[in-house]
Amino acid sequence: MVSFFKLLGIGYILAIALLVWEITTETLHAAATTYTLPFMIGAFIGFISFFLFVYFAPQNENK
Repeated sequence: MVSFFKLLGIGYILAIALLVWEITTETLHAAATTYTLPFMIGAFIGFISFFLFVYFAPQNENK
């Protein structure tokens, strides 16, 4: 059975990939980059930190 945290990790990896895609398209088009780039960088750091907190969280082995 697939655990919830593995699915959450896969979801966050996909979210990070889409965020990188968004950063790339905004930067290449140069449309409002000065307004959106700080938000996207903050969101990227938030995604990475949350994923690392979930990935390295202690797991309860009581069955």
